[in-house]
Amino acid sequence: MRVHTRGLLMLLLTGLLSAVAVRAAEKPAIPRLEFTDTRLDNGLRVIIAPDHSAPVFAIAVTYNVGSRDERPGRTGFAHLFEHMMFQGSENVGKGEHFLLVLNNGGGMNGTTSEDRTNYFQALPKNQLNLALFLESDRMRSLDVNQVNLDNQRHTVQEERRLGIDNQPYGKSYLEMTT
Repeated sequence: MRVHTRGLLMLLLTGLLSAVAVRAAEKPAIPRLEFTDTRLDNGLRVIIAPDHSAPVFAIAVTYNVGSRDERPGRTGFAHLFEHMMFQGSENVGKGEHFLLVLNNGGGMNGTTSEDRTNYFQALPKNQLNLALFLESDRMRSLDVNQVNLDNQRHTVQEERRLGIDNQPYGKSYLEMTT
């Protein structure tokens, strides 16, 4: 009985491996990416790449401003304004952007590099109007005030202390990349 079970197991394993090998040999289909690229009268470039395979959408707003645009010895401004974009606007209070996105099933964040500052969010497709409203409101009427500036300046300074100043070779890396 044991030999028969072993033989059956080997037969099943051989069949499974054959199926996996055939599947691995097939080239995966690369989906065709269709998009539109439009420049609005105000200079805003809008690229739309529809993908109806999932009931979600993603928005990325990229500003072509990064640390490369800062004066030598005066760093951190691009990162500071990345943070400021989450501090409220005319119609959205401080911290509400995060709450509205997260409470509606989405996720979001922002990043800054040498070349750009990027804000991105993904939400269920029924929340597209919310995301467009949030992005346009902060683009049009960001709440820049002294309290927000001071708070976020301290936050960015602390991030630098933790991420660069207190890391082995952190300053060396900064020197090599700038």
